[in-house]
Amino acid sequence: MDRLSKDAKYAKVAVFRVDFDSSKDLLRQWKVGEQSTLLAFKGKTEQTRSVSSTEEAAIRKVFDAAL
Repeated sequence: MDRLSKDAKYAKVAVFRVDFDSSKDLLRQWKVGEQSTLLAFKGKTEQTRSVSSTEEAAIRKVFDAAL
């Protein structure tokens, strides 16, 4: 994820990290039940999510959905 966030293609993608242990209100709001969950939004609308994916291709799809 760090490498992709530095790719010029994704320069307009904002990445926010939420601490799973201390941000329970946000996790409930976004219905996140597991660590390593990625959410892609366009504006206020969720486009897609990925749970526990470590493969670059899967993470790239999340980033693409945010464009």
